[in-house]
Amino acid sequence: MENLEKIWLEAESHLEETLPETKKQWIRRISYAGEENGVIILALSSAFYKDTAEKNCRTDIENMVSEIAGKETNIKFIVDESRKTAVKTPARKEVKPKEEKHKSQNTTLNKQYSFDNFISGDNSSFAFNACKVIAQNPGTSFNPCLIYGGVGLGKTHLLESIGNYIDEHNPKMKIIYTTAESFTNEFIDSLLSKEKISSFKSKYRNVDVLLIDDIHFLQKKDSTQEELFHTFNELYDNHKQIVLTCDRPITELTDITDRLKTRFRKGINVDLQPPAYETRMAIAMQKCREKGYSIDQKVLEFICENINTNVRDLEGALTTLSSFAELVGKPVTIDIAREQLKNFIIEPAIKNTDITIDTIIHKTATYFNVKDYDIRGKSRNKNIMLARHISIYLASELTSYSLSEIGKVMNGKDHTTIMYSVEKIKSIMETDDSVKQAINDLKKDILS
Repeated sequence: MENLEKIWLEAESHLEETLPETKKQWIRRISYAGEENGVIILALSSAFYKDTAEKNCRTDIENMVSEIAGKETNIKFIVDESRKTAVKTPARKEVKPKEEKHKSQNTTLNKQYSFDNFISGDNSSFAFNACKVIAQNPGTSFNPCLIYGGVGLGKTHLLESIGNYIDEHNPKMKIIYTTAESFTNEFIDSLLSKEKISSFKSKYRNVDVLLIDDIHFLQKKDSTQEELFHTFNELYDNHKQIVLTCDRPITELTDITDRLKTRFRKGINVDLQPPAYETRMAIAMQKCREKGYSIDQKVLEFICENINTNVRDLEGALTTLSSFAELVGKPVTIDIAREQLKNFIIEPAIKNTDITIDTIIHKTATYFNVKDYDIRGKSRNKNIMLARHISIYLASELTSYSLSEIGKVMNGKDHTTIMYSVEKIKSIMETDDSVKQAINDLKKDILS
């Protein structure tokens, strides 16, 4: 009989090289536990890890071990708490000394961002794969590219990963990474003299790759938009790669010229959504491994079940708990986590199946002295837009409708636009007591 442990070890090595990071996280927690009638027994340290590995990786593992064994080979997962308490660190490949070569001039790139440490899930796989194709073929595929989504979902990570990948594999390419705010400030400074404006134009119009973060900052900045328009045309006509990020879909940008919006839509627009639970767990485990945090599995599960907003909040929670454990000198329990993370964890909203979106729209319209159809429409009137955002926020808080379902009622808006409205109201409520009061008044009226 073939050595099944040897087959597993070979399969494990191949899976580590070929699987996406979200699955590798579970593979690294598996131990070979023996064989039974030709079936490979694989152990994990908890029922949670066993169930998740079985759900996400069984098919991949069985296909790989069967291919190596040369015949169909089955596997069986078991729970054995004594087998493993920490995730295996992937083996480091020996790095041979490299000869001195091109020294990168792309100093604005943050080298900590790479495709290798970006965990892609269902929420981000399209954007992730598109960005890798762009990095491998700059200027030829998906040009321009706009990456949009809420705060802390990985837009900057992907943007700079493109730059870092190109810088590593095509070191002679000139890359500029900047934010829209920095671009604006630099443009304003260049207006002081003809020499400066000439230098500014030369800098941005003679690059191979232009990466601009947070283009929503350009709203109402007409002169900067004009300059970017001409820069865009120059680069695009010469097949140079352009990648931009924004906090919302391009159609939701106000005070951006139509001709610039048209340019942004020329290539591909990809969105990032909040990560699902399994992806959040994979991200949390990777962050713990990178930072050296020691956080109990049950506490990690509690964090990932309750913090579902974005990666930035998740990382902030891990840092908070690790710092607490270090300063107090004792391990973090779920009760401690609940207390320390009260500012991170959003309490479950009251959901009432009797409340309809139409009711919310009507009561909100009445409160703000506008018409129901105004809220569903496309008016950019400031008062109507606020009422529209609040209606969407209340629908997400007080009903069980999905973002897509709310969007259909709101004149066919997509789920990303709906999510933007929800996040916008959350942000406004932090600083505007009048909006907070309006929402409290409407909640009482709607729930009464």
